[in-house]
Amino acid sequence: MKVLFATWSMQGHYNPLVPLGWALRAAGHEVVVACHPSFAPTVTQAGLPALPAGPDVDVLDVLKGRLSKRNWAAGPPPPDGVPDAKRRLLGLRIGVDSADAMADDVLAFARSWRPDLVVFEPNAFVGPLAATLLGIPSVRLLWTVDFTARLGELEAELMEPMASRFGLTTIGALGTVTLDPCPPRLQVADDLPRHPFRYVPYNGPAVLPDWLREPPSRPRVCVTWGTSLDGLGLDHMVLAPRVVEALADLDVETVVAVTDRQRDLFPDPPANVRHIGPVPLQPLLATCDAVVQQGGGGTTMTALAAGVPQLVVPHMPDQIFNARHLEATGASRTLTADEATVDGLRDAVHALLTDPGHRDAAAGLRAESDARPTPAQTVALLERLARDGSLPEPSSNPSR
Repeated sequence: MKVLFATWSMQGHYNPLVPLGWALRAAGHEVVVACHPSFAPTVTQAGLPALPAGPDVDVLDVLKGRLSKRNWAAGPPPPDGVPDAKRRLLGLRIGVDSADAMADDVLAFARSWRPDLVVFEPNAFVGPLAATLLGIPSVRLLWTVDFTARLGELEAELMEPMASRFGLTTIGALGTVTLDPCPPRLQVADDLPRHPFRYVPYNGPAVLPDWLREPPSRPRVCVTWGTSLDGLGLDHMVLAPRVVEALADLDVETVVAVTDRQRDLFPDPPANVRHIGPVPLQPLLATCDAVVQQGGGGTTMTALAAGVPQLVVPHMPDQIFNARHLEATGASRTLTADEATVDGLRDAVHALLTDPGHRDAAAGLRAESDARPTPAQTVALLERLARDGSLPEPSSNPSR
């Protein structure tokens, strides 16, 4: 079986595809990942072949320019100010532009290579475009709560310029089936065909530091703010320094997992800070009692897989979306940026560490996640889908 993967050029979107790519290759199948040319080294670093497609598009640079024009990106949103579904989804136009830039090269390759199946992350619209034009199934692989579940309502409006270029009215942007890594309590409730899929964290290449091999002597709290805000130049949204200040008087060990460039945001760390800088998130969170973060999909799901209670301080619409769904499970707390004062942060972290309800809820989500089919176990479903287009009965998706 030949499987064409598609991603746009952000690690947080590509990394969740990697374990399934490994599983398919281990089962003897061919995998090629379509991406923007500058992203090819990131793809190949994970051991998968890259297909550089189209003129290069600096997704972060384009997104940075568009975010600067939006009120909610210039500072914290209103306390209850999640933009409505239409406003949120219209922000996906950058994904359409990205796909349009890649489309000609991807289609030329696909028509020659003749894949049996397409796997794509939710913003890589070149994937379902190619699948629709080739008449083959496509699989949308989520990495967190389904922020784009309502895309079908706006697909014609969003995709029209690109779709019409290829003689289509729609491209099937939600795919033939969605692989959903969220436990039932965390899922969006809708009628889309979904199949359970275990989130296996891959946070990029990493070396395990010596200090992480030692068990902590007191509760360990991870403070991280992802990588996207750094790349977008939105340091005013990175509240990690304030979190570190809030934790200074607690009897905890603080590990600050940030980019190299963000080290300068912590000029005089308190004595209970063990590390500041890059650190592999999966093994770190396995040793933590709590994590404080911004609501990014990778951190949210890696912490879920580790069974760690979370404090989320979101700014962006997708982060707010993740935070609200996660908080409803009991495994996390949420503070708005206005509520995230030093005192507010300290009290919230203390509650995460002392309230057994949060620990129990986080452990429950981990158990539900561990019960979902692994990437290796999912290969048979994809083989069946590619062979005859059939699927087992979709998993139940109870209302929340």
